[in-house]
Amino acid sequence: MIATLRVGPGEKLTRIADAARLAKDGDTIEILPGEYRGDVAVWQKKQLTIRGLGQRPVLIADGKNAEGKAIWVIRNGDFRIENIEFRGARASDRNGAGIRFERGKLYLRNCSFMDNQTGLITSSFADAELIIENSEFARNGTGDGLTHNLYVGRIAQVTITGSRFHAVKIGHLIKSRAR
Repeated sequence: MIATLRVGPGEKLTRIADAARLAKDGDTIEILPGEYRGDVAVWQKKQLTIRGLGQRPVLIADGKNAEGKAIWVIRNGDFRIENIEFRGARASDRNGAGIRFERGKLYLRNCSFMDNQTGLITSSFADAELIIENSEFARNGTGDGLTHNLYVGRIAQVTITGSRFHAVKIGHLIKSRAR
């Protein structure tokens, strides 16, 4: 049965990581406004919608990362993520991302990636697809030229519309190896 899981202060679920663990294929996760510190997650379902409600919820890494990679790691599935801000991701390999997209299809709308080592990074699976709409990437990078606002590996397709990329810390605004 498809469900809607709500996360936030005063809700049954107060941590996003708990929603990631409990969600079933086809569910929708709604995240209430506020700051979510150190609340990192790995998303492994085949189809999910994750949506920030109202004023954009802000996910602040606060020294934490999922699997040494990112605030959120997105596995092989069809994911729709809307109205979420990812901030402050760090990892020991100096490539900590707001999102690490590993495989499948990822659709981002009205999201923000600020002050991460890399805003969003993909892996290189030839069947993966990334779609970004009306989102902002800024102030990402480590200053060494090896990190970027957006780094797209060798995937099938990346489509970007209505988005803003600016103020990277010595790196590419958008670096893409997509077909």
